[in-house]
Amino acid sequence: MMSELPLEEISVAALTRRCKVHRQTFYYHFNDIYDLLALVFLNEKIPHIDEVRNSEEMVTAIYNYYMSNQAFIDGTLNSAGKDLFEEFVYNTCYRLFTKFINNLVESKRININDKKNIVRFRAFAYSNSIVYYLSTHKSKSLEGMLMCFSFENDENMRKEIMDLLDYRWRNKA
Repeated sequence: MMSELPLEEISVAALTRRCKVHRQTFYYHFNDIYDLLALVFLNEKIPHIDEVRNSEEMVTAIYNYYMSNQAFIDGTLNSAGKDLFEEFVYNTCYRLFTKFINNLVESKRININDKKNIVRFRAFAYSNSIVYYLSTHKSKSLEGMLMCFSFENDENMRKEIMDLLDYRWRNKA
């Protein structure tokens, strides 16, 4: 229905009619349409996302997911439910950056809180850039989305860890 109407114009009555369920059934499970949308993103998974090995593959997988679900995601981005998609992308980025940092030998030399700080920073930067790109660019392409991160590469995370260790070493002396 979101490919036909903005989310705010989709009524529970119309949705339940289309799905051939009673309104009471809907309200037994959800308070409103946004509860349903939240459940969708809580249970949604980007295909092959667990197979990505670096941030470029992560952005590519998110872009491909967007292209496969463009009407639904555009409808979400243009609604009061935008934050649900933002959280979905953030959680995806956070989980993957956690995997990436744990695969770095250098990360064994920093504590869990330092790892979480680096991962949180990166997940926030990437997810916000991705959502901003998808929300504001009329003509979207994988190349355009990857250009948002042209200054960034996976070696930068290793450098962040080394800089943190160097900073701590200098402050101990």
